[in-house]
Amino acid sequence: MKTKAMALALLLSLMGCTESSEETKSDVKKEMEKAGETTSEAYEEAKEDAADSWDETKDATSDALDDGKEMASDAYEDGKKMASDAYEDGKDMASDAYDASAEKAGEWKDAAAKKAYEACVKMKEQMGGDVSECDD
Repeated sequence: MKTKAMALALLLSLMGCTESSEETKSDVKKEMEKAGETTSEAYEEAKEDAADSWDETKDATSDALDDGKEMASDAYEDGKKMASDAYEDGKDMASDAYDASAEKAGEWKDAAAKKAYEACVKMKEQMGGDVSECDD
């Protein structure tokens, strides 16, 4: 009888372990499902956050590009105006220099004509020619 009692006790304890093991498996499975759901939710939130960050980055980059274009356009317009002003100033300076050169050339021409006349008169007087021929 002792052997039968021991076998029965062993059988009962095995059935209890099996039942306990099934409950543990079920609990573990539930916990794993919960963990999977939590992980899935966290993954979806991370994807949404990444998409939002990307959109914000694109918007900021686009704004910076637009600002840069506007600044470059303003600088170009300012440069164009400065170049135009410098060109006009250069034309005025060149015109003034031309006028001054023409005036000086006229003075030199008159001085040269006077020297040529004086040389002609002196030569005619020394050689006995007609001084009136120097007027031409």
